[in-house]
Amino acid sequence: MRADPAPVQRHNLRLEDVLATEGIGAAQFSPDGRWLAYNLVPPYARLSDYSYWMRAYGLSGHQLWVKAMDNGAAPSLQLGLDPGATSFLMGFSPGSTHVVVLEHKSGRFRLVACRTGEASCVRFDPMPDIRDRYVRAEDWNAHLVWTSEDTFVMPVRDDVLPGSEMRNRAATGTFLWQAWNRAWSGQGATASEAISTGRDRSADWAAGDLVEFSIRTGRVAILAAGRYTGVRASSDGRFLLAARVAERERPPADARPIASETHPIFDRHYALSLIDRTRGAVRQAGQPFNVDPGSLTWLETPERFAVFGWDQDEKPEDGRFYIVDTATLNAHPLSHAGLALTNRRQDPDFKWWPGPARAALLESGLAVLARPVGDVRQDWYLLRGGAAPLNLSAGLDEPSGDLLTVDRSGITLMADGAMYRLTADGDPARLTPEGTRFSGPVADAANPADARFVDFTPTAPRIGEDNSEDLILAQSESRTGDTGIWFGDVRPGSASWRHFALNMPAAHVLAASGRAQAAVITVKEGRATRLLLIGKDSVSTELARINAHLNAVHSPGTRTISYALHDPQGAAPPRPVTACLLLPPGYDPAKRYPVLMEVYPIGIGGNCRTFTDYPAPGAVVPELWTSRGFIYVLPAIPLDLARTPDDPLGGLGDLLGQTVDALADTGPADPDRIVLFGMSQGGIASLVGATQSDRFAAVISINGWADYFSHYFGARGLMRYFHLDQNGGDNRWRYECAREGPSHDCPFGFGVAALADPERYARTSPVAKADSITAPVLLVHSDFDYFGMAQYDEMFGALYRAGKDARYVRYWGEGHGPSSPANIRDLWMRIDAFLAESGVAVSQAEPDRSR
Repeated sequence: MRADPAPVQRHNLRLEDVLATEGIGAAQFSPDGRWLAYNLVPPYARLSDYSYWMRAYGLSGHQLWVKAMDNGAAPSLQLGLDPGATSFLMGFSPGSTHVVVLEHKSGRFRLVACRTGEASCVRFDPMPDIRDRYVRAEDWNAHLVWTSEDTFVMPVRDDVLPGSEMRNRAATGTFLWQAWNRAWSGQGATASEAISTGRDRSADWAAGDLVEFSIRTGRVAILAAGRYTGVRASSDGRFLLAARVAERERPPADARPIASETHPIFDRHYALSLIDRTRGAVRQAGQPFNVDPGSLTWLETPERFAVFGWDQDEKPEDGRFYIVDTATLNAHPLSHAGLALTNRRQDPDFKWWPGPARAALLESGLAVLARPVGDVRQDWYLLRGGAAPLNLSAGLDEPSGDLLTVDRSGITLMADGAMYRLTADGDPARLTPEGTRFSGPVADAANPADARFVDFTPTAPRIGEDNSEDLILAQSESRTGDTGIWFGDVRPGSASWRHFALNMPAAHVLAASGRAQAAVITVKEGRATRLLLIGKDSVSTELARINAHLNAVHSPGTRTISYALHDPQGAAPPRPVTACLLLPPGYDPAKRYPVLMEVYPIGIGGNCRTFTDYPAPGAVVPELWTSRGFIYVLPAIPLDLARTPDDPLGGLGDLLGQTVDALADTGPADPDRIVLFGMSQGGIASLVGATQSDRFAAVISINGWADYFSHYFGARGLMRYFHLDQNGGDNRWRYECAREGPSHDCPFGFGVAALADPERYARTSPVAKADSITAPVLLVHSDFDYFGMAQYDEMFGALYRAGKDARYVRYWGEGHGPSSPANIRDLWMRIDAFLAESGVAVSQAEPDRSR
C-alpha cells in the first residue's frame, strides 16, 4: 500500500524567497523548424551582473538555451556565450544557421551571432543604438533588419554617447572612473558641455553609423555615416529606408509640455533617407521635411514606399501620409480629410501624438487605421490619392488594429475571434474555420505569470514571405489560457489550416512552428511554472520548471473593504472607494494589527494579486510586510479630491487620515501603528502626507524627491552625465500640466511654470514644511537614480535643522531603488531596525508561523 505524501511545510514569504525568483523570457523556433531557442532567467540572487537599467530585477540574467528538434537530446546552454552576461534572444538568421543575441554586461551591449548549438560565435564590437527604454520611446531600432541570409543591419553609436538608458549605470561608473583618473594624473581634460540655443538645429546631425554585420565573416561595414533609426529593408534587400537623426531641439520657452511625455519623441529633425546597399549611395528626401521613423513601410516590391511626415512649420499631429517613388524620391501626399488617424498606442485618450498606427502600402493605395471625425469606431481605410477613402473593414465586428500579413493586394487581420483578408475588390473574406475562435497570433497570446520579456520582435507585419505556414494563431475558449494552435497558409487563394491541440489546462503559448509541428507553452503546477515543449500527438517534454520553491510559501489572506472619501474642500459628494488588504499570517479579526499604508498618487487602489501568483523579484514586495505582521494596503487617492486651489496635493493628508479611520472602523487596524510608505512618486507623496497629517507612527520614503522648485530645474539624476540636453527643465512636464479627474497622470500639476509662481512651488514642497512632520522618517535614495539624490540630501537637511527624528540611507551605484541582493538585504535590515526603534514593529522580522 502506497503511503500518502507528506504534507508540504509552508512558511511565510521571506526575502530569500523573493531573491530566489526565476523567470522565463522569449522563445522562438528557427525558420526551418530544426531548432528551438529560449531564454531562462536563473534565481535572482545567483546573477553576476546587477547593473542593468534602473533596477536589474526582471531584466537581467537571461540565459540562452537551445534544443535540436530532430533528435531526443536534452536542451543545453548555447555554447560560446559569456555565462556571466545577460543574453537576450534577438532571433535566428533567415537560413536558421545562426542564432543572434544582444549581450549586456557591465553597461556594455554587444551583438553576438553563434552557429546554433555550436561554440562558433562572432562578437561584434560596435555598440548597437537601442532606443531609450525608460522614456518609452518607440523601439525603432530594437530588432535586426536582415538584408541577406547572413547579413543584418543596425544603427550603432560610440560607447560614450547617449543611446540606451538600459546601460547607463555601469557605463556612467566606467566613464567617471576614467575621467577622474585622467584628471588626477593630468593626462587630459575631463570637461563636458551643455549648450542652450534656440537656433535651428535640424541640420546638426547626431553622431553614429548605420552598419551592416556579417555573421559569416564577422566583419562590419558602414553603410551610412550619422545616426539613423527606423530602418526597413526592401523585399530584395537592396534598399534601406531610414530616418537620419539630428540633435535635439530646445523646446520654445512658451511651449506647454504634456503630462506623461517625459521626453518627446519628435523633439528633433528626422530626415527621410534611402540607402542603396549595392551602390553605397545615400539619398535624403526634401519632402516631407520631417518623418515619423516608425511609419516607414515598403510595397511588397521595392518600387515605392510610404511614410508619415510633416512640414518644418507644422506639428507632428498635423502631418499626413506620403507615397514616395524609390527611383526619384518624389513624394505624393495622401489626404485623410474627414478621418482622424488612430495613434500608434491605439488609445484615443492618449495624451500626446506618438505617431500613427502602422499603415500598409498596397498596389491600390495605403491602408490606414482611422475613424471618421466625431465617431468612436475605428476601421481600416484605403487612401487612394484623389478618390474618397474606402472602408475596407466595414461590417466586421471590432476589427483589430494590428495587421498580421500584407501583400500587394490586401491585408489580413483579426476581428471577433476570426481572421479576415481585406482588399479593395470586395467584402472581407473569412480565412479561419467557422465555429472556431482565436485569441490572436501566438506572439500576442503569450502571458505567463513568470515572464521576463524584453521583446525584440519586429513590429512590422509580414510582407510577402513565401512560407506555407507563415501564420500561427492561438485558440482560446476562455481567458484562462490557450487550448490549441492553428497553422495557416494565408497566401491569396490558398487559405488552409491545420489544428494542433494542446490538451493542457491554463496553457500559455510562447512560440510555435508548423514546420517543427511543435509548440512551447507554460503551465502552472501549484505556484511553480513549467515550460513545456509539445510535439506531435501532444507528447510533452519538460524544458524547465521554475519557482518550485514558492509551493512552500503561504499566500497572505486578503480582504476587501469599502468606504467613502469626503472632499476635503467640501465641493464634491462623498466618493465610494474600495481597498484590498493583504493580511498577516495567522490573522485574527479580533486583534488589532499595525498597518503598512503604501501611498502612490493614483486614483485607484491596489488589487488583491499576490506574489505567489505573479512572482517577480523586487526590492520591496508587499508580502514582506505581511510576513512581518503588518496589514498591507495601497489605498485609492482620487486626485481631484486631493487637489486644493493652492497645492496639487493639498488634501492628501486629509484623505490618508480618512483611510486610517476606515481601516480602524471596518478592519482590524491599530490606528496608533500606521506606517506611511512610498517609493518613486510615492516617495514624495509620503513626505507630503507626513507634512499634512499626524496620524502616522513612522514614515518610509524611498527614491523620490522633496523640493518642487529645484526638481523642476534640476538635472535628472543619472542623466546629467551623458544626456546633458535633458538638464534645465526636463522635469517641467510634471508641474506645468493641469489635468482634472479622479485618476490622471498629473498629480503634481500646478498648471504654471516655476518661474511664473516660484513662491507657490517653494512653500508647498515637503522640504519647506519639514517642521510640521511629527513621525520619525527613514529616507532612502541612490546616486544613479533619475531622481537626483540631492533631493533627499535637502530633505534630510531640513529634518535635521527642524530637530526631527530621521535616518538617511544612500546606496551607491544603484538606480531607482536597490538592485544588488546585498543592498536589498541591507535595506530590509535597516527597515526592521527603524520600525523597531519607532515602536511599531512586531516582535521579530519575518516570524516563522509554519508550525
